[in-house]
Amino acid sequence: MRILRAAAWTAFLLDVVILAQLGYGLLTKRGGPGADPALRSLTVMLGSGLLGVLVLLIVSSRLHSKPGVWISLGCAAVPFLWTVEALFESLWE
Repeated sequence: MRILRAAAWTAFLLDVVILAQLGYGLLTKRGGPGADPALRSLTVMLGSGLLGVLVLLIVSSRLHSKPGVWISLGCAAVPFLWTVEALFESLWE
């Protein structure tokens, strides 16, 4: 259970790093005027999703609920996998 909880928190914290990078890109406006609305909506979507994952992760960690930690790990892994996929797509363009 400890390894599973550590993996879920690690995935969540990696998503927080991705959210911070999106926020930095939004504040510095490096994407140009066309990318600004898309970047803003992606940042808001990821931020609200991470808030839900955080609540689920805290509650399931407190209650020692293995299914809850698995669900939060799965939900936290999705944005991280999207970022990895976008990174690999940009390498082969």
